[in-house]
Amino acid sequence: MNGTPEIVSGLEFPTRTFTVKKADQNRKLKCSGIDPELYGNDVEIAMLGLPTLEVLMSAGIPILGGVHLSQRFRQIRPFQLEEPISVDGRILEINPHPRGCILRCRFTYARADGTVCVEAERSGITPMGDKEPSDGIPRPEETFEGFSEIMRRKLVPDLIANYSNEAGNLIHSDPEVAKDHGFRAPIAAGLMGIHFYREALEKLYQPKSFDLEVWFRRPMFWDDTVSLVAREVSGRITAMHLLGSNGKPASNCVVHVV
Repeated sequence: MNGTPEIVSGLEFPTRTFTVKKADQNRKLKCSGIDPELYGNDVEIAMLGLPTLEVLMSAGIPILGGVHLSQRFRQIRPFQLEEPISVDGRILEINPHPRGCILRCRFTYARADGTVCVEAERSGITPMGDKEPSDGIPRPEETFEGFSEIMRRKLVPDLIANYSNEAGNLIHSDPEVAKDHGFRAPIAAGLMGIHFYREALEKLYQPKSFDLEVWFRRPMFWDDTVSLVAREVSGRITAMHLLGSNGKPASNCVVHVV
């Protein structure tokens, strides 16, 4: 592609600046069944997900047909709604995969004065490059010992579709497109699961800083009833699973610091 840099390990992405608008955050949280007032004027961390995708797309990395494998967010301090946020990033490594390759990238998000508020890492399958066998990425063991349910929610198809309406991926809203990709119904965006994990931490601890890591394993269908189960150690949540209607984890979350 003319003007597009070669996609290699170490590639640095151009800095981009964006804002998280209050109306956008309110809409996405309401689509997730979450009261936007829970966060006041703070940016909810999953709202950084779409701008991160835009960084990848601006570098010529194809998103359509990709699979989000894992996401880590380390929040040092919260951003405020409507304030300018700059994001820098680079590719840490590229590994083979039968469907293309696995990109692991790191991102830094800062205020206009350069104050870093959030650091993130993202791994995902990208439909580009040589298709070769792969061991995937390291993931935590799916154990349920010591976990108990702390949230249950019925997903609503219209709200699931509305949540992702700006992403342009019809797999979240069109039953025929979802079927063409092998799913029985449209699937919820993986970032919605991060909203659920973050809601649980906010209701319990109201943390201004935290470090959580999520691995996406199975789809959440737009008509699922999902439940969040958590394990506590010394009175603090250290791990969570988001379970679909089939009782299997759609994703896993490790809380490194809260």
